[in-house]
Amino acid sequence: MTVIEAFERVAPAFVESSTGRIAKYPRARWRRWMLRLIAALPYIALAVWFDIASHQTWAGTANAELAERVGGIAWNGSGIGVLASLYPPISSIVALVVPGGALGLGIVGALIAGFMLQMVIQALQRKDFHPVARIVFALSLALTPTFAYLVTTNLQAALGLLFFGLGMIDVVRFVTYANTQAGFRAGILFACSAFSDTTGLPAAVVAAVAGALIIQSRRGARLANAVVLVFPTLALLGALALLGVAFGAGPFAMVHGNLTWDPVRAATYVDSLGGLRGLVYLSSTLIVVLTAVLLRHARVGLVAVLLTAMIGLAFIVGLTPPGFAGNNYVMMLLLAVAIVPTPKSRVQAVLTVCVSLALWTIGWINAFQQPAISHWIHVLTNGGAS
Repeated sequence: MTVIEAFERVAPAFVESSTGRIAKYPRARWRRWMLRLIAALPYIALAVWFDIASHQTWAGTANAELAERVGGIAWNGSGIGVLASLYPPISSIVALVVPGGALGLGIVGALIAGFMLQMVIQALQRKDFHPVARIVFALSLALTPTFAYLVTTNLQAALGLLFFGLGMIDVVRFVTYANTQAGFRAGILFACSAFSDTTGLPAAVVAAVAGALIIQSRRGARLANAVVLVFPTLALLGALALLGVAFGAGPFAMVHGNLTWDPVRAATYVDSLGGLRGLVYLSSTLIVVLTAVLLRHARVGLVAVLLTAMIGLAFIVGLTPPGFAGNNYVMMLLLAVAIVPTPKSRVQAVLTVCVSLALWTIGWINAFQQPAISHWIHVLTNGGAS
């Protein structure tokens, strides 16, 4: 009997694993959780230290705004009002169930930081990076005030960046290694990022663009890959928009920020890009772009440019919470971890380590150029919230 194929299956150009599964790091589950906990402990200590030094005053931080918002929800009000107050829903639900106000949210963010660092080490280990390169990359993220400030004072950003980082790793597995399951998982992770942090909305669009720009395993699949990655986010946003219209409140009623161009915010953003502060802010993006060009993956550099532009757009249309700082830097480092290929020569290996060290240096300089982070450091080192 002759079997007729309905379609010709195109073999992927790159194979991630002959078995279809890749090892986790560390291999034992209890060791992975131990690594996450050990990595989280310094950030837990920083959150507690900040709470003591500030006399329990977290004013001006995203965690304070989140705790106050969910604490003030009028549960007996209209359904549309409650849903709007809960946006972004994932971080709001976490804030509802976690005790301790802003401090409790800071401790949760610290635990997320431990998970994020384990994820970075695992991703680089899977790419067969030299142990020195893995350590340098992980420490470049862990030992910067920018990262410590973000995870201890902004639960929304910590959750959003965790989902974004995991999603970008799966984008590479999906697009470059034709792992279909990773593609669907990446789409869901980007939707989770968008519904954890309002700045994750534009990041999901950038992820879709990344799916069309990075190395493809199969020809002619760029558009399909992009649709798979962005569809869950757009579907959920569409559902919220229809719900808002049905209640007569408008399509954007349940999204913080009115999603309209704010000339004052736009002028503030443009002014912030001038001088040393602007150069420091953009330097992490420029380094990722330069690295992509030197590694002969110039199109990947466009992803970094678009990501920075989208973060700026999120600020202008009012999607960013109080105390917003450091997101672009951390996103650039997570993007580098996801898309930087395995070094194939000693020159590429040295370049990768140098890029990591440069990003670490930028993380420290950036901390003292951002007023919110500078104030956080001042409170930790001098005490008091003044």
